[in-house]
Amino acid sequence: MSLVIHEQRKPKMQPFYWVITFEMHVLGILLGLALTLGPLMLLYLWANVWTWMSLVAIPAGIFMMIRLSRSLKGHIWNNTHLDEYLLYEDVIEYERWDPETKDSLKGSLRIGDIKEIYYGRYIFQFSYAYKKSKMTESVPMAELMPIMYLVAGEGQTERAVAIPFTDPMEANRWLEVIGRRDIPLYLTSIIIHDLGDETIASLLREDEDLERAEFDGNMERQFRPYLDRLVQENEEERELTEEELNQLEYEMKLLEYEEALQKRRSAFRGTGLLAWLIFPVQFAIGYWLTRQAELGNADPEQPLVPILLVAISAILFFFLVKWMRWLQIIMFSLITFISFMFLDFSEIETDPSYQMSSMLLAIAMLSLPVVGLFYLGIRHVRKGRDAKNLPPMPGAYQPLPENDKPGIQPGDHLST
Repeated sequence: MSLVIHEQRKPKMQPFYWVITFEMHVLGILLGLALTLGPLMLLYLWANVWTWMSLVAIPAGIFMMIRLSRSLKGHIWNNTHLDEYLLYEDVIEYERWDPETKDSLKGSLRIGDIKEIYYGRYIFQFSYAYKKSKMTESVPMAELMPIMYLVAGEGQTERAVAIPFTDPMEANRWLEVIGRRDIPLYLTSIIIHDLGDETIASLLREDEDLERAEFDGNMERQFRPYLDRLVQENEEERELTEEELNQLEYEMKLLEYEEALQKRRSAFRGTGLLAWLIFPVQFAIGYWLTRQAELGNADPEQPLVPILLVAISAILFFFLVKWMRWLQIIMFSLITFISFMFLDFSEIETDPSYQMSSMLLAIAMLSLPVVGLFYLGIRHVRKGRDAKNLPPMPGAYQPLPENDKPGIQPGDHLST
């Protein structure tokens, strides 16, 4: 077989996003492990009423480990099982992976058997994690990227192979090779979600906006004016009815509301500077308590003051965050635990400073269930305050019948 001319692979997640994703999962799993084994170790070393009460943290730790382990396994699978397309002189080989069944589909297509080529767009989900961008740059969650459909065969043996691209120039390089065969080339406005659909060929041919094209070295020079022309023609074709205008206005308001809610799905963005300041203040007080124990001014075996420190810090943290997300429960407990690890570096277990820092670490490690209760209580108290920062929820609206609804559905046109 001849050498590979071009290869197209689904990109891996950018290192920054992959490291953040991996580290957050691992830290969460370690915290779950600490919540599972920590109470048993404390019970073995110091059997008292406090250590017996800490056993309630074990189910939460097991749940965290199971959920985060499964999630991490899924991310690793998606980042290592990548769709691949290889272009040779006379054949195309491909391998696609199904994330649900974890199976791969391998196949090949002789270039001489291709009778039609369609050039269009597909939705590249979560594109921000796969593109290089600056820290302050705003990157969309999804983008429309080039895709090429190669239709080969006749009758029941007919099939279409979809080759998605993340760079328009890569599509041009493939067309430079395949286009030598004088295969009919069309521009299509249809978006197809399931690239393994057996009816792709018929869906493409049913596109009323199909346009014949000739490859001139850069398909985007033809596709973008084609798309702009479709949008313009669609706007000039007719005026919207009052019902459609009302529905459009409603959907715009609903979109604004959903965008505001989308921002609140980020636990980090919702924390805010004032809430972050809780951690250095908490660390400073913990350091002061450790030094007081070292000087003999505080009892390192008395848990009341350390418990109050963590409890008051958690309450203030949830009152000061810009908006509340359940991940902030894990954030608070995890950051508190990590910061308390740096309170004292003594290795002598009889030192008061060692005992006080160990007491603070143990309370931080076992704080997750109680912090969760604080979260639920404060969320109920803040309900009215958080609602003020949202745009008003659009009122009820009776939408158009199902077959008249706008939006991108399988087989829809880009111009609608």
